Amino acid sequence: MAMRTAWNHRNFPEKFLACILVAACLPMLILPAAGQGNGNAWTVQPKFDGKKKLRKSISGAACAPVSPPVCLVALDEKQHTQFFTIQDKTIVPGAVMRLLPKKIDGEKTGEIDAEGAAYGDGYFYLTGSHGLSRKKAKYDPSSFFLFRFPVTSETGYPAFEFSKNSVAGEIERTNALQAILKGAPDPIGKYAEQPLGDGAGGVNIEGLAYRNGRIFIGLRGPSVDGTAFIRSVNADALFSDKKPDLETIELAIGTGTGVRDLAAVSDGLLVLAGPVQSKGGYSVHHLALPSGALKKLADLEMPEKDQKAETVLVLKEGPETVNILIMYDGAKDGGPREYLLTK
Repeated sequence: MAMRTAWNHRNFPEKFLACILVAACLPMLILPAAGQGNGNAWTVQPKFDGKKKLRKSISGAACAPVSPPVCLVALDEKQHTQFFTIQDKTIVPGAVMRLLPKKIDGEKTGEIDAEGAAYGDGYFYLTGSHGLSRKKAKYDPSSFFLFRFPVTSETGYPAFEFSKNSVAGEIERTNALQAILKGAPDPIGKYAEQPLGDGAGGVNIEGLAYRNGRIFIGLRGPSVDGTAFIRSVNADALFSDKKPDLETIELAIGTGTGVRDLAAVSDGLLVLAGPVQSKGGYSVHHLALPSGALKKLADLEMPEKDQKAETVLVLKEGPETVNILIMYDGAKDGGPREYLLTK
C-alpha cells in the first residue's frame, strides 16, 4: 500500500529518518543493478537479424543453462526465431532458425505471432499467441502453434542442422493448446478466439514457462474482476497421445491487467504483468508453487513511452535476491535492462 506524507522544512530530519526506516522494512524492493531508476541498460552487439520493425518485435526469450547462456527469442513477426548468447552484460545475436514452412498442405502460412519462449529438460519451447489479430481480429491458424526442439546439454544448441530458409525435421509443432484453451472452464473458454479488444479481452498467450515437467501458459487476456489466468499442462501430453493433466491458476493482479511473460524460479514463477489493452502499468510478481501465493515484487518504469515490457529472463537467483533482465517490445533489439529484486 502506498504511503503519502506531507512534508515541511521544520520536521524534515525526522521524516527523512522515518522514510529510511520504512523503506528498510519493505518486504521487496527493486534495485537497478547500477542504481538507475529504470534499470541498468545492456548492449546488443551485433544487431538482431532483420529490418527495424522485426528487431522491435521481441516478445519473449528463454535460456539454456550452459555457460555462457544460450538463449532464444520469440518474435511476433515473421516465421522464425533467433539464438543469442549472453557475454558479460552484452547480448550477442547469433543463428536464425525457421520454425514454420511457407506452406502447409498446399496452403500459404502466415506469421507465427510468437509471444513466449521457455526451456526445460533439454528442449526449447516457443508459442504463438493463440489469439485473433489485434487490429482486425482475424483468425490465422499459423499463430496457434507450439513449437519445440531438442538441444544438447553441453552447448545449448541443437545437434541437428538448421537454417533460416527451411524447417528442420527435428522441430516439432502442435496445435494442441488451441483445444486446451477453448475447452477450459470459463472465463478462459468463453474468451478463447475472441477479439483482444472486447470487454475483458480475448484469450491471448503472452507468457510461457517450463517447470517440473509442466508448461505454464500466461494469458494477457482475459482479465475478469481484477483476475488474470495461467493455464498449465504436463508437457509430454502436448506432443503425444498422453492424457493432459490440466490446471488453472488465478492471479489477483489488478483490473485490466494480464500476464506479459513468465519465468521459472526455484520455488515458483516470476510473473511479468501489464495491461490487457494499450494503457497501464507494468510490474513483477512472485507466484509460489504449489501454494499459489502471489506477492508483488516491484513496479517497472518504461524507458520510453511507447515501449512495452514483454520479456523477463532470470539471470541469477540467490536465497534473498534475483537478477532479472527485462526486454521491451517496441525497443530496437529488445532494449535489455537488468534489475536486482531483493526479497
